[in-house]
Amino acid sequence: MPSRKQRELFEREQLILDTAQAMLHQHGYNYLTMDRIAKKVEYSKGTIYNHFSSKEDLVCSLCCRCISNLIEIFERACQYPGPTRERYCAISIGYSLYHQLHPMDSQNIQTVKNNAIREKLSDEKLAEMQSLEHTITQLTQSIVQQAIDCGDLDKKYTKDISSIVFGLWSMHYGALLLNQSDIPLNALGFNPVVNMLWKNTNCYLDGLQWRPLSASINTNKLFDKISTALFQDEVNKLKV
Repeated sequence: MPSRKQRELFEREQLILDTAQAMLHQHGYNYLTMDRIAKKVEYSKGTIYNHFSSKEDLVCSLCCRCISNLIEIFERACQYPGPTRERYCAISIGYSLYHQLHPMDSQNIQTVKNNAIREKLSDEKLAEMQSLEHTITQLTQSIVQQAIDCGDLDKKYTKDISSIVFGLWSMHYGALLLNQSDIPLNALGFNPVVNMLWKNTNCYLDGLQWRPLSASINTNKLFDKISTALFQDEVNKLKV
């Protein structure tokens, strides 16, 4: 169990991160400074630097927090007691729900991927982010490997596991970024992004012949089943 001092340090760090997140959301990256954060949280700038060595490391910490939260969601999906396709679909649903609840996280990740920002990260913070990225990738790849091992996916995909994971990830990442943009998707005739992502996910998996194919299941009921079993808290928050 963490000591009182450790809990206090953790709570202070979360306050700093939450404050930085709010500034980013309201004013953008260029407005964010350690001085403004210190003033807002009513701690000295030196205290802020005790937690984060730079503004870039602070924003990267927001990114790491996002990935850590997604890892917890992906672990729920991996432990779901259903066929491999349902577990992979659960990752899709969880990822989508999380980014609906935390739309700024996608933008934080986008910011950190900018070379001008990434080059200023400390070696320690960069290593932390890369380790988390490796963990979340391995979780996703493990389900694809299990699908191949049990025959839900053809063994010909053994060498394409990373490509399969990249396909689903890029589809969701791009769609959710579009949903947060100023592009008038509804006016252009597109349905809600979450609904389209769910349909596209099943089309993608059908294209791989990942069994059971969607023609043999009720995908709408499956969406509700997985959401209720794994992500009821997230669904309830979206309804508020």
